[in-house]
Amino acid sequence: MKKHPILVSLMASLFLLPGVVRAQSSVTLYGILDTGLQYLSGMPQKHLVSMESGDLVPSRWGVKGTEELGGGTSVIFQLESGFSSTNGVLACGIFCREAVIGVTNPAWGTFKVGRIGGYEIQNDSFSADPQLMNIFGVSTLVRGRNWTYASNTLEYKTPILGGLTIKGQYDLTNSTSFNAGNPGSGPGQLYGPQGRSDGIELTYQLGPAHFLAIYDEIRDVNGQFDNVYQNSRSLMAGGTYDIGPVTMYGGYQHLSAPQASAEGYFGSTGATPTALKGGMGLPTVADQEWIGARWNVTPAAALMAAVYHTNANKGNGNANLWTLGGTYLLSKRTYLYSEVALVTNSKTSNIGLDDGYSDPYGANRDDDPLSGPANTRTNPNFGGSQVGFVAGIVTHF
Repeated sequence: MKKHPILVSLMASLFLLPGVVRAQSSVTLYGILDTGLQYLSGMPQKHLVSMESGDLVPSRWGVKGTEELGGGTSVIFQLESGFSSTNGVLACGIFCREAVIGVTNPAWGTFKVGRIGGYEIQNDSFSADPQLMNIFGVSTLVRGRNWTYASNTLEYKTPILGGLTIKGQYDLTNSTSFNAGNPGSGPGQLYGPQGRSDGIELTYQLGPAHFLAIYDEIRDVNGQFDNVYQNSRSLMAGGTYDIGPVTMYGGYQHLSAPQASAEGYFGSTGATPTALKGGMGLPTVADQEWIGARWNVTPAAALMAAVYHTNANKGNGNANLWTLGGTYLLSKRTYLYSEVALVTNSKTSNIGLDDGYSDPYGANRDDDPLSGPANTRTNPNFGGSQVGFVAGIVTHF
């Protein structure tokens, strides 16, 4: 990351009034580019080889800055945009990943308001995953539920208090209804509108051990928990433990959507009879557990391995995910990565290895005439398995 003098000058001229004593301030331009190749097998159309952006970390660029007010207090801001490094297209509009302003002080913490975007509190679950933000990891078996977005956010984070840190988020609906949202108010998991969302996170560091607990809830535009993988309650607990060059990981996540509805899953009540496999109902609960390790083989090279398991109720079966990955530092800012994964499904499960956005929960499209032909999806058939491989390069600036 580097300071950009032109941006510093521009921000100063725009925001500092004449005659006011200028406080010390800084503006930083930063970004990440992640581009790689991906292979997926086990699809109705056999297999797929593609170039992808963000298989390890989302490609992005942004501007952030601080202005010191004195007494340790500073005003902060951050604007961040996600994009595809394969074609240059924005992920979801300018500064959709973050657009916040806040105030921070080491004595009492940090308060932010604005578009929290891709930093919705559930995204912190990746710190308890040995694959971190890799495409095959803690978000795979919950069909992208941990890749959540939020708007109209108020966030407060405490300073570290004896190893404990608490963070809370509350996302306004911008609606006259407390729970229901304005249909255009802001994206959730699939960049679609959502109702009220909120969450709280506790982290605790004790020597080589790090503990994490997150509770968050995301409602649909009607204020309901109608899809366990999109609009639901999530309770997640996990942690890490360092043993020399090896870090052990483990965690558990419980998802609940008591008002599961055909509209929440398929967009139409008429889809339910034909979309669901025989004996299945709409899931209202899903549970996920995982365990893994990260081994820093050398200062430049690391290996990661993990196993994940999930089970959904109402006859939706279970799935297992095995992963093995690695990273290699070329410099302080640039590194290579790779990962191979295998997912296996029980006879009433069809979870795939894609990112969860292009294959969210819904019926196997072979059995759902309302969702189009099989070649529009990347997840396997019911009871099927899938192998995936990714390799890419990441650079920070």
